[in-house]
Amino acid sequence: MNGQYLINVLNQLLKKNEGSLFSIDETASKWTKHGDVEILQKFCREGYAMAKKYNHFIIGKGQNRNYIGIPGRFILEEQPAGGETGFTLWQPLRGGEKFYKNLGEMEEETAEFIYGYWIAALDENTLKITEV
Repeated sequence: MNGQYLINVLNQLLKKNEGSLFSIDETASKWTKHGDVEILQKFCREGYAMAKKYNHFIIGKGQNRNYIGIPGRFILEEQPAGGETGFTLWQPLRGGEKFYKNLGEMEEETAEFIYGYWIAALDENTLKITEV
């Protein structure tokens, strides 16, 4: 499998629209869910374990940028590479924001049961992952 094949697969995903997963989406993207997590072994190894655990990842198409979202809770153990490779934005699934005032003050017990996505920017030409 070469890089161009991966880019073509991701571009196909970006053409689909499954609606908004988030009440407030800082990326203002249209998101699609993708179940072939093995593809992450080629360009996003840091997200592979969590995507494998939850059996999917998401691709977002924003106005000027593309994004990749790895499912997980707002806990360090589920943040891809501890945020070192760009996964620093976390957004809860629609409705999750009702359980806390802000992320900085979220209690540990709350973080354990609210699911969302760790999001990074994704260059559609090189597949390089960077911070949003």
